[in-house]
Amino acid sequence: MGERRRKQPEPDAASAAGECSLLAAAESSTSLQSAGAGGGGVGDLERAARRQFQQDETPAFVYVVAVFSALGGFLFGYDTGVVSGAMLLLKRQLSLDALWQELLVSSTVGAAAVSALAGGALNGVFGRRAAILLASALFTAGSAVLAAANNKETLLAGRLVVGLGIGIASMTVPVYIAEVSPPNLRGRLVTINTLFITGGQFFASVVDGAFSYLQKDGWRYMLGLAAVPAVIQFFGFLFLPESPRWLIQKGQTQKARRILSQMRGNQTIDEEYDSIKNNIEEEEKEVGSAGPVICRMLSYPPTRRALIVGCGLQMFQQLSGINTIMYVFLSGFLLKRL
Repeated sequence: MGERRRKQPEPDAASAAGECSLLAAAESSTSLQSAGAGGGGVGDLERAARRQFQQDETPAFVYVVAVFSALGGFLFGYDTGVVSGAMLLLKRQLSLDALWQELLVSSTVGAAAVSALAGGALNGVFGRRAAILLASALFTAGSAVLAAANNKETLLAGRLVVGLGIGIASMTVPVYIAEVSPPNLRGRLVTINTLFITGGQFFASVVDGAFSYLQKDGWRYMLGLAAVPAVIQFFGFLFLPESPRWLIQKGQTQKARRILSQMRGNQTIDEEYDSIKNNIEEEEKEVGSAGPVICRMLSYPPTRRALIVGCGLQMFQQLSGINTIMYVFLSGFLLKRL
């Protein structure tokens, strides 16, 4: 009996050994699962790093397109700023009274307002690229007319033509830059247009000061010099692509994919292409819905906020009086020299 009792713990020891083996196997299995999960995490990190690398490797061609497009903004700033210095010479040589001086200045702004209203329809029907080419041609023609003008009527015609170019460019250039830019660079590249507008105004002041010494024909150089960037932009856009978004709207999907690939370099374009296509389809559905566009914009909170902010910024910019200062401050500065 005693021996039998002493032998009873032996099965218990074996059971304990088996349980330890099972626990070890379970821990091993858990370790393998954790390693597998860790491998998946590493894979996700690698894919995220690859996407970030693709975003960082944006082709230089995108920046070239943005700069050539922003020349329209440069011409906008130059043509609206150069007239203040040129007017000092014009009013003496052509004996312009106050009415004609005001007419030559305001006619450009009025023509720009009219063509800006038509600019949306133009770039919607004929494309962004064609609209910018048209604006470049108008800038070139208007500058040539102004440089060769011998009377106030010809000057007025040239200023009207330049104004038409300003309106189309101001309506089309930001849209084109936004549509060809990668999403991660869109805000930065669209800002280039605004930078070029102020740069054009600054350059106009420099040109006015440089040619103010030429009492007879200095104003011709001031007004005609705008043809140089206009010609550069025109010939540059003969080789630049159309907006991929506009091409998708017109059903030219293969061409749109090819241009997107050219713009994005080593980045994958499927996600962006699908996003553009889905947005266009949603917009087309909204067009068929009831109510005017402005009512639908005001009824949708994100659009309403953006509209209020945009209109508010524009309103305060105009109320600051910067346009009046831009048109007259250089006249007072150069008047002391003449």
